Amino acid sequence: MKKRFISILLSLLFVLSSASAAFSDISDTRLAQTASVLDALGIMQGMGNNRFDPNSSLTRAQFCKLAVTALGFSDVSAYGSYTIFPDVKNTHWAAQYINAAVRHPDLKEQAIIRGYADGTFGPDKTVNFGEVCTMLLRMLGYSEADVGPFWPADYVAKAQSLGLTRNVSLTDAKSVVKRSDAATMLLNTLGTPLKGNEGGLLLDRVASATIKDSILLETCDTDSELGVDEAIFYEGGSVTETPRKTAGTLDKSLIGVYGTIVIGKEGDKVALGVVPNNNKVETYTVRAVTADGIQTDTQMLRPDRNANLYVSSEGRKLGTFAEMWSSIQPGDTLTCYYNEYGTMELMAVLPRISTSSGRTFVYGVSTSINIPEEYQIIKNGTVVDRTKLKKYDVVTLDAANKQALVSDAKLSGQYQSGTPTFSYPQTITLFGKNFTISDSAAATFKDIKLKDFITLLFDADGNVAAAYPKSAINADMQGIVTDIKENSSATIALFNGLTLRDISVQADELTSMLGRVVTVGQSTNGSIYLTKRTLSGKVSGSWNIAENKLGDRVVSPKVRVYEEVLSGAPLCAINASDIALSTVPSQQIRYTVTDTAGTVTDIVLGDVTGESWVYGIANGETIGDESSDSDKTYFIKLKYWSGSAETEVKYRVPVLTSTLNGTPVGIPKGYSTNKDIVNTSLSTQKLTLVDTVDVTAFDGSSGVKTKDGYYALASNIGVYIPAQGEFISLQSAKSNYTSFRVYANKTAENGGKIRVITAS
Repeated sequence: MKKRFISILLSLLFVLSSASAAFSDISDTRLAQTASVLDALGIMQGMGNNRFDPNSSLTRAQFCKLAVTALGFSDVSAYGSYTIFPDVKNTHWAAQYINAAVRHPDLKEQAIIRGYADGTFGPDKTVNFGEVCTMLLRMLGYSEADVGPFWPADYVAKAQSLGLTRNVSLTDAKSVVKRSDAATMLLNTLGTPLKGNEGGLLLDRVASATIKDSILLETCDTDSELGVDEAIFYEGGSVTETPRKTAGTLDKSLIGVYGTIVIGKEGDKVALGVVPNNNKVETYTVRAVTADGIQTDTQMLRPDRNANLYVSSEGRKLGTFAEMWSSIQPGDTLTCYYNEYGTMELMAVLPRISTSSGRTFVYGVSTSINIPEEYQIIKNGTVVDRTKLKKYDVVTLDAANKQALVSDAKLSGQYQSGTPTFSYPQTITLFGKNFTISDSAAATFKDIKLKDFITLLFDADGNVAAAYPKSAINADMQGIVTDIKENSSATIALFNGLTLRDISVQADELTSMLGRVVTVGQSTNGSIYLTKRTLSGKVSGSWNIAENKLGDRVVSPKVRVYEEVLSGAPLCAINASDIALSTVPSQQIRYTVTDTAGTVTDIVLGDVTGESWVYGIANGETIGDESSDSDKTYFIKLKYWSGSAETEVKYRVPVLTSTLNGTPVGIPKGYSTNKDIVNTSLSTQKLTLVDTVDVTAFDGSSGVKTKDGYYALASNIGVYIPAQGEFISLQSAKSNYTSFRVYANKTAENGGKIRVITAS
């Protein structure tokens, strides 16, 4: 493990960042990040007026202060009341740090810095390279016995061997050390293990906590719903559901860094930045993607179906490759992260960081600029011609790829607050959520007042680009309710690609809207309400999946697809790859949504794949006073095989309309299993017994031969043993039982599969 810890900070100066403002006199990226790190940790601040003075020489007093602070001793005021060295009176600005270095019980044995033979300290003498190497080594616990008797040569050599001088060009022990050199060497030292303390780092002394194996995924620069002091991280195998507080906005260049989150000691214990762990990280440009592989610019990747995948455009959702592969698009940059043992930890398509500052504009208004003729216009992922551009579309010019990226995503609601001033805000509140506003977007608020109904326009990266009165431009606020909490807040995935997360809403029987299409509205008093929509209206024609055409309309390569398996059932998101048909007939298309260019962006289908059900063995259950109907509660209990173990869920229903006694059924996905919520429209699908077969009929775990022909088996299918009342694995069942009853949801000719098996 020692080797791993040694590598933790090998490139620390590249990537740890904080809220500290960039210093105006630093142009080198590496040095700018280094200075920002040390400033955030309270070790090395600027010189005032937003300057760092990187080329200034450093005095012995100044470096002594840096060393003591880096060792975690930020408060040494008790050592400033007396004089040790005649040239460092107790009134000297650095007296407390110099005295602490000599007298503090936890420091004096290390002898970080010493006076001269004549008894003076020389606080204003410039510190040289040999002295800095010596002090850094002593900070790590090294003594002359560990280094060698020849000073300064042995100390310089040891510092170089430990990596303390990495990215510093100095070699002569007598060379003057500039502030930039000192900052770099200090940061290298923070990440070097302490002598004789396996795995311990100086970094631990200036942080209250660290969180290893983390990745910075989003900041307010990439997700406008985040505040300037919030970020989304991948931590411990999951994505943070609640944004983590940060010390201001972490630099957007750090998005994608894999390492250790550093939590500061002061204030609210916020994240100061991320230290890389030096584990393997690979990036690829995606050329094509299928359910079983990703073709990149260099090779074909074959990720495990259960590999973790994060796609920024899908919101703060972590899924598996099997669930989310279709969200990866050609041209995306895919980053693969590996743990210390070389096993893939995460695949991620991170937010595109816009580098075209000042080149995003609203189309069709007075401030619009021309789109160069040679630029390809891409609207919501689809190449379109200029006639498809509409007034109030947001255009971002990508000079590197000669593309104009166009977004028509909008959000209409009441302007609730704006700070520091509502007419030129940095942060605003809409629907109870905060949005970060850039300087260019803030300029569009000059004629807008609080409580006005406004429409926010978003660019292709999801950032707020402008605001206009709702009377000028109004957003279509329809979407799908994807989550409900405590019957008072909801998350709605809008059809324009935006998501309203955990907004407080007023609605009768809110739980009945889970998985349904709604329109989001807001009253003049700020109350948010949802109105359930009927699924009516669609583009005519069939959907040719291979050609990306629905009738005469283009289907977006980023199309969102849902199934409504029964009328009124919750909508279930599926991947287009789940559809076995090459063409989906018109009668199976229930609803479509198009953008302002006429491109189909959302499609609701009927029961096309059979994958939007939970299949298992159902039983009815009645709880309560048998003599009183009003005191009874009714449940449908469903046991099913989840792929590796048996799972049981209960759905509360108003009444048991049919006898369910060990019946193989399917229940539409999306119904609530909360015992306090009554599913008023829950229906079950009775499965059809196809045949009774023996073990020789099975084609491994792929299919089974029946009297009606060959049927594919549902993936990860288990087997129910009625005599035991439980599910077991297919392999175990084939080893212990001889007779198998196989049940299908449809005929094989219509795409049916064996969904439930019972054995005896």
